[in-house]
Amino acid sequence: MLSVQPQSITDVAELCRILAVPLRSVQTDYPLLVPRSFVDLMERGNPHDPLLLQVLPSAAEEQTVQGFSPDPLGEIADIEEGVALNKYAGRTLLLASQECAIHCRFCFRRHLLKDVCFADKTQTDVESLLASIRRNSTTEEVILSGGDPLMLNDDTLDHLLQFLLRIKHIRRIRIHSRLPIVQPNRLTPKLAEVLTLPIPLYLVLHVNHPNELSESFLERRELLTRPIIMAQTVLLRNVNDDTETLFRLFRKLIDTRILPYYLHQLDRVSGSAHFEVAPAEGLRILSELRERLPGYALPMYVREVSGKNCKEAVSHTEQAEPVSVGIRPF
Repeated sequence: MLSVQPQSITDVAELCRILAVPLRSVQTDYPLLVPRSFVDLMERGNPHDPLLLQVLPSAAEEQTVQGFSPDPLGEIADIEEGVALNKYAGRTLLLASQECAIHCRFCFRRHLLKDVCFADKTQTDVESLLASIRRNSTTEEVILSGGDPLMLNDDTLDHLLQFLLRIKHIRRIRIHSRLPIVQPNRLTPKLAEVLTLPIPLYLVLHVNHPNELSESFLERRELLTRPIIMAQTVLLRNVNDDTETLFRLFRKLIDTRILPYYLHQLDRVSGSAHFEVAPAEGLRILSELRERLPGYALPMYVREVSGKNCKEAVSHTEQAEPVSVGIRPF
């Protein structure tokens, strides 16, 4: 497992001092964690910076809001042997790591990941945990999620990938990660080598705002010549809930040869209600984007519903409006 880098910031007062924004004391059981490389992309003196709002604890997180729960996708009941989810046809999702390099305040697993850690398991444990994949010939794709699977060191990640390659019916592997965006130095020649496989490997990056696509990331992204790179975005109130912001994001992604994949309606996890955007507003934004971008630059606007075995397209029949809670940390 990669360790939290010394440059990561875990103290709210320190973060506010660096950014020259007012300090507000907030008690939360989900601690601050943000790499300094991501902080460097934030605007000094702006308490409403869209990158800052994603990581700075807010008093709104402590409000109890109807419809929001610790496990909004109902994953606890579905997790097998601590790391596997089999809710998608033909696909198995592995919670390969409980660690992230950043604590996004809207993370849908912020209350869930307590004892999940693939890296701490022995080879015998791994063999046991993945035996069901080997036995189930209908599983064509394995999805590495977390936490963040790129928090695994290169050797551990390589071991896992090579194990999966030995299962003959696995045709594709997918990795979902935010790490290259918030800590671009994770992209190295060694990682590029590990991610070079004889079967298709899809790397899905979580990126929410055009300001997150730093020069460092854009330079290091060129190391990844083999994986198919896509991006997913969460629609967030006061962060990216306007046409111009998402236009700049999706245009920058396709210019970097990264395909926008999903635009997610917020998963209703406890503590995140102040980020929710009305589905009707999301549909309006997407309609305006359709007039300005080529079709391949438009992600699918989806939401995940507990108990369903696939994501659902957000449609014009949606009635839910965002809840009325505080939306600013200051």
